[in-house]
This record gives sequence, structure tokens and C-alpha cells, in this order.
Amino acid sequence: THAKENKDCQGMGTTVVAAILTADFITFAHIGDSRGYLFNKSGFVQKTVDHSLVNELVRTGQITDEEAEHHPRKNVLLRALGTEECISVDCITINWEQGNYVLLCSDGLSNKISQVEMAELLSEEGQVGDKVTKLVQTANERGGEDNITVAVIYYSEDGSEDGCHI
Repeated sequence: THAKENKDCQGMGTTVVAAILTADFITFAHIGDSRGYLFNKSGFVQKTVDHSLVNELVRTGQITDEEAEHHPRKNVLLRALGTEECISVDCITINWEQGNYVLLCSDGLSNKISQVEMAELLSEEGQVGDKVTKLVQTANERGGEDNITVAVIYYSEDGSEDGCHI
């Protein structure tokens, strides 16, 4: 990998989250702690599972979700793109319907804005682009020391899609 071949880049990697959307389903693919969410009348649900040390500690019951939020090793990844020659990508396929939102984001957003707040912002009246801008502005106002990447896709009631990314 580039990171292994270049001394200045050794140990470096990145995270990725992507989605393929059709009229009936979404397939999320991800590596690391960038996230994919689905938001609809049933709620706001994270559909990806972070590949992080802290998430593994939560999953195995060693720490609580609350302890994970402020854990000193919160950003230690167990899987990242570019660190190994061959890496496993997690994929999940789910149904989606008109009126649903998909939100893809880096940890620069999810570390600064709670899922409840994300859902509230998406519920507000307005254009998708304005909602994405507000998400990024809110994260930046809370420190924004990490890169913030966000993409939101809305499957409107008339069957068309609207989306924006920053």
C-alpha cells in the first residue's frame, strides 16, 4: 500500500462509507468509523457498525455507550482503508421507501452531533442542501477539529431523490 511504501505515511489510513440506492433498497458499504444512517417514521438508526476499539469494548460489555463517548482511545480504528493490502468491507442491504432519508458521514459529524440532533435537523422544513449545511455548521460550532463530510439523500413522496453533500 502507499502507506507502507512511503515512510512519512506509515500507519496512515482512512475511513469510507458509501451507499448504492435503488427504488427499493439501499446497500451500505463501509470501513472504519464513518457511518450510514436511515431516517424515517420509525426513527433514526445507524445501519453501519464502527470498526473501532471503543465500539468493540461496548459490544462486549466492557464499557457503556456513555463511557464510549469520552473514552481516551475513541479514535483507535480496528479497520481502515489503506493500512493493509487486503481489507474486509462490511456491507448491509435494507429496504427503503418514499419519505426516507439516508445520511452518510465521517466521525467529524457523528462525534459532535448526537443521533437525536441529526434526526431533529433532518425533520425540519427546508431543502436537503440547507439541512446538510446546518449539520456541518453545528459540528463546526462545537469545535470541528476533525474533517466533516456529510451526504444526505431524501427519497421524496413523489418518488424522486434529492441530495446534497459537503
